[in-house]
Amino acid sequence: MPRKAILPTILVLASFVAVGLFVFVDEKPAAEKASTNSNSVNQAQAYILPVAETNYLPIRNFNIAEPDIGARAAGLFDVRSERFLYDKNIDQHLPIASIAKLMTAVVIIESLPLNDIYAVAVEDINVDGKGADLYKGERIRGSDLLKIMLIKSSNDAALTFYRGAEKDGFDLVARMNEKAKLIGMNNTKFSDPAGLDDSSFSTVNDLVKLTRYVGKYPIIWEMLTVKMADVSSSDGRLKHHLINTNRLLDEMPGIIGGKTGYTDGALETMALELAINNGRDRLISIVLGANDRFGETKKLIEWGLSAYRW
Repeated sequence: MPRKAILPTILVLASFVAVGLFVFVDEKPAAEKASTNSNSVNQAQAYILPVAETNYLPIRNFNIAEPDIGARAAGLFDVRSERFLYDKNIDQHLPIASIAKLMTAVVIIESLPLNDIYAVAVEDINVDGKGADLYKGERIRGSDLLKIMLIKSSNDAALTFYRGAEKDGFDLVARMNEKAKLIGMNNTKFSDPAGLDDSSFSTVNDLVKLTRYVGKYPIIWEMLTVKMADVSSSDGRLKHHLINTNRLLDEMPGIIGGKTGYTDGALETMALELAINNGRDRLISIVLGANDRFGETKKLIEWGLSAYRW
């Protein structure tokens, strides 16, 4: 090929590479190839094989160092690009405390009628020794019981649902584990509906999957973004004033929903989903085994918003 033709040919080839996988097929006999000229590229057959578009956003600013996160495990996940922006021990098995109630809520919505009335048994009251959330013999509608379980993170409410499921002929915890497998939470085991049993475990990676799945049921996130609510027993005689356990509702804009947790073994835990970029994207933050779940969650999200550009 004459020297003058080399540069245009390279530019043509580069343009093909820029848009996809370039396959060049030249069917000329060897004798004709020897006499090829600057038009050889046009005389050959060129094919462009389509490739999947790569999503490079968000783009990391490496001048901003990673945050110092003291939790046993943590992750910040970008939903649109489906990748972790920050990860620490995201596949480590750890107890998750009341984050388990997200799965409990999913199974309740999928399996139990929320318009039914549920009776509170004495065995399900004050199960954690920190005070009763319900009253012995109280009868309460399922939708209100779900609010108590999620907003106040009531263990009594979770166990009342468990007993109601038994009367309907199924094991709520067994169904929680079945659901976990169905949505790909292969490193998760639930032992009770409230998250009190520290033999239960999950991972940051699995909890991202759960948090995303919860989005199928807006009622869960709607309840978990209510700062305060009042509900009553089905006869209206017994009142419950609920205060959300998520302190970040007052501190961070864009929260779609979140769930806190605590046991002596799990320490403080938190799952949070946040809308960013004018609602065009979402971040999921998971913190397990923390001494300050709110501080660590806030630090993680603020770092992500400053270290990445969408």
